[in-house]
Amino acid sequence: MSNVEEQKKTPVGKIIGCGCLALLVIAILGGTGIFFGVTKMLKSNAPYNDAIAAVESNPAAVAALGEPIKPGLFPSGSISINNGEGEVDFQIPVSGPKGKGSIHVRGEKPAGAPAWVYDTRELKVEGQPEPIPLGK
Repeated sequence: MSNVEEQKKTPVGKIIGCGCLALLVIAILGGTGIFFGVTKMLKSNAPYNDAIAAVESNPAAVAALGEPIKPGLFPSGSISINNGEGEVDFQIPVSGPKGKGSIHVRGEKPAGAPAWVYDTRELKVEGQPEPIPLGK
């Protein structure tokens, strides 16, 4: 940009440019906050903790992944709880010294029930054709 063009910029143009940048930064921070809030919510619920415990105590899963088994940072899927009943359907990436995989959990919590009931709880290990059942 030449000196003549720089001199033609008005303070209003600079303010508009800064305002657009500020809105972009706010949008990025807000999106990041929502993402990490949802991730934290998924990790703090019983289905997530039940699934991690099931993998860590399953001999076939331990043989496939090795120990220690570590959950990945970003589970994906959904969990919904309303008036004591709920539904869950998500995947949790996991890894160990011998391999990587993903836990798939799907189930529900009937109203008034003390615990979740899972219709799917399995570990899909990379390179293995069949998932390892983790119990229901």
